[in-house]
Amino acid sequence: MTTQQQLTTIPGQTSDTLSPRAADGTHKPGGLAAMNLLDVCEVLVRRAEKRGATQVEVYGERVTALSSSLEQGLLKGAQAAEHEAFGLRVFVGDKVGYACVNRRDPKALDEAIDDALAIARAAEGDVGNDLFDPLPARPIHGLDDPAIRDATVDDAVALALRMLEAAKAEDARASVDSGSVGLSFGETAIASSRGLRVVDQDSAVSVGLFGMAIDGDEVSSFDHAADAVRFLRDVDVEHIGREFARRVTALLKPRAGKAYTGPVLFSPEAFEEIFLATLLSATDGDTVLKGRSRLQDKLGTRIATSGLTLVDDGTRAGAIGSAAFDREGRPHRRTVIVGDGVLHRFLYDGRAARRAKTQPTGHAQGSARSMPSIGTTNLAMAPGHLSDKALFAALGDGLYVTRFSGNVDEVSGDFSGVAKGSFLVKRGRIVAPVKETLIAGNVYGLLQRIVGIGSAVKRTMATEAPAVLIDGVVVTTG
Repeated sequence: MTTQQQLTTIPGQTSDTLSPRAADGTHKPGGLAAMNLLDVCEVLVRRAEKRGATQVEVYGERVTALSSSLEQGLLKGAQAAEHEAFGLRVFVGDKVGYACVNRRDPKALDEAIDDALAIARAAEGDVGNDLFDPLPARPIHGLDDPAIRDATVDDAVALALRMLEAAKAEDARASVDSGSVGLSFGETAIASSRGLRVVDQDSAVSVGLFGMAIDGDEVSSFDHAADAVRFLRDVDVEHIGREFARRVTALLKPRAGKAYTGPVLFSPEAFEEIFLATLLSATDGDTVLKGRSRLQDKLGTRIATSGLTLVDDGTRAGAIGSAAFDREGRPHRRTVIVGDGVLHRFLYDGRAARRAKTQPTGHAQGSARSMPSIGTTNLAMAPGHLSDKALFAALGDGLYVTRFSGNVDEVSGDFSGVAKGSFLVKRGRIVAPVKETLIAGNVYGLLQRIVGIGSAVKRTMATEAPAVLIDGVVVTTG
């Protein structure tokens, strides 16, 4: 299947006037109401320039969302919603202002331009406030599914009910507190005074369940299961339902854990929550510029045990985080952040790159509602060589953590909190879930004490990671 994409500078004629309305209140033929998303962006660029902006970028988005929700084990509701908005980033020299408007009404659009210009003129100047010349982008296949565009609210309801029934069938003790199914499709366009004109279409479906298990008077702790994919045919709601039921029922009848300092096995999700999230914060170019990153002077040096490789790649066909271009119209690319334990790269959007006197890495994220910021696309940690059985055998006696609820200091790397959904392991086998147990340590120190990395990778939304065994974690029981 091919997607409809226009990814390089597009020549063509557009009107630079905000068309008058006919007597019945509708726009005359050829006016804004009849224009495609990209041409409206182009009109706004020209209008802002005429009103005094030295540079302009307009980000347009149009999204249709179908959703169905579950609550207390029952269907709660369903709806279809449409959204269109334009985010205007205008520059007056090295000053910038921003405004968002969700109507094509000429008066509303002019007011948004004036608001953004007023903010820019009152703002402080910054060397980072500038635009870049456009670069050619390439199509990313597998991002737009006609089946999602043809779907209805009834389809969302059917998926939600199938997911709910699968959870009940797997284990009647599983109790769904909330759940959702969302199908969305839309279009994104960006135009700028530097000649940028790009447009792309995509679609996605996301599903999830959240709740607990109830067995008589006993109630387990909460857990969840979720997924997001690009194609309707790839979503497996029955699998999500069964996984949710298995996860929550496994947490029934917890035992007291044991206090120790030593090895802990982190599930892919738990490793992401504590370690990968902290690494991403420390490699954010804006954080580095502010002097708040422990890694600001560590490029080219070892920051983790050999074997840890972390890559972000927004060009992967069909991946949920992929797109032909980022929030600023820059093409995505494959970026090695950490390679075999060595720090390779910081991530930049346009503003941070200008301030750091380097080039953007294609990591601007955001929507029409706000200015661009730095974020990842499809984050993947490379698998290791140990099977699950080998990881548990290497752990021996200890703790297996599947979720974490606590605090991580993004500057120091110190963390402490509750090891949610955790299990007592003896002689390499899971014995029982444990009552809420505290874990603590330092991310940067523990990354140097990785004992083993699993060979099986699990995808959680747009992140892929294996299980990781780490020595030196402080475990405390109540």
